[in-house]
Amino acid sequence: MKRLSLYLLLTFSCLYCVAAYKPVHLKTNSHNGVYKAGEKVIVWAETGEGCADDLIFTVEENMSGTIIEKNISLKEGKTVLYSKKHKDPIHLVFKVALAENPKRNSSVGIIVAPEKFTTGFKAPGDLREFWDDQIAQMRKMPMEPVLTKVKSPDPQIECYDLMIPMPEGNPAWGYVAFPKKAAEKSLPILIYAHSAGVEQPDKRSNIETAVKDARRGNGAIAIDINAHGMPSDQPQEYYDSLAKGPLKGYHSRPIKGHDSIYFRLMYLRIVRALDYLVTLPQWDGERVLIYGRSQGGGQAGALAGIDSRITASCMEVPGMMDIGAKLDNGRKGSYPSGYAKHAEREKERAFVPYYDAAILLGMTKADIFMEAGLIDTACPAPCIAAGYNNAASPEKKILFSPYRPHSSKSIDFRHKQEWKESILDAREAFIENHLK
Repeated sequence: MKRLSLYLLLTFSCLYCVAAYKPVHLKTNSHNGVYKAGEKVIVWAETGEGCADDLIFTVEENMSGTIIEKNISLKEGKTVLYSKKHKDPIHLVFKVALAENPKRNSSVGIIVAPEKFTTGFKAPGDLREFWDDQIAQMRKMPMEPVLTKVKSPDPQIECYDLMIPMPEGNPAWGYVAFPKKAAEKSLPILIYAHSAGVEQPDKRSNIETAVKDARRGNGAIAIDINAHGMPSDQPQEYYDSLAKGPLKGYHSRPIKGHDSIYFRLMYLRIVRALDYLVTLPQWDGERVLIYGRSQGGGQAGALAGIDSRITASCMEVPGMMDIGAKLDNGRKGSYPSGYAKHAEREKERAFVPYYDAAILLGMTKADIFMEAGLIDTACPAPCIAAGYNNAASPEKKILFSPYRPHSSKSIDFRHKQEWKESILDAREAFIENHLK
């Protein structure tokens, strides 16, 4: 089994290596792909030896439709492919691909006036009351945490398996870790939320992640909480059965009411876990940071609005962010795509806004950091910009990457170091600074 996994990993890595079409390199006249309204956008191709003659150049607008598609042939050197000013907010993705194999391509994205993007959904008038009531109903059930000590890879760090029953649905479940000799009221709380999926090993709580996070800053009470309230020590067959059975399509189930939206309990499990963590004597009584990527980033944004105890939220290409973007000039909405595609339908408009992280950020008082990829098709950059613009944070920062798709592992190798220095380092600094 291990050999098979290694083979698949190597195969995937090799496929990625040939995915970027090396003879063509798309560039823009903005280092981060961000433009002011009325500023000229220039995109050009730098072409090297061995470039095929039969190429396709496309431009997609707001991830909702192709506005340019044509066959081209590039000479060696620099060729300007696009030059235009835009007075209104817009997101464009440029791509040059091999006609015979479109997966081999060079892509770059730009965004004009990101500060002007607005959320598709509007905040329900009872948004705060709704979540206060959801939390109050949950808390009617006495908290009965079950702690099981587990072996820590670091002798200086305590680690426990934490399970807290919920009045409905699966329990809150994850690994908690903190320094053994921490004094009372000395540590912040650090919550890690997971990205979408069920059966993959990185979707369940991980002891190593909790312990690593417990070492951050000057030490922290860290929890790696999985999204589904599932145990983390079961055979792989257990998670495969969940993915094919009870949790199949959890993010796109038909909407019948609040009880049918899976993210309600996903959010409440984090509140429940935090209810326990704040009782630990080591907590400093002030700092709580939550972070995650994709679906995990969406949870980080949602909890920053739902739970006033969150003091900082770090969101890497967050999902659940502006799900209703279709209502804003037909833009593509963010994950979960099943909800986003039908944002104009009555049922979606009646219930989904309560779970849209972009809407919930309108209630936050936490400091926030957000990262958006300008060629990310799962969580489009305008959606993240709209959430950022709606955030009522005292301190906030958003960074865009013109060569980032949804996975940072797939960033064009020619820009990986640039992304690390300009965005990854800034993201890590945000977390570390809040924990020190």
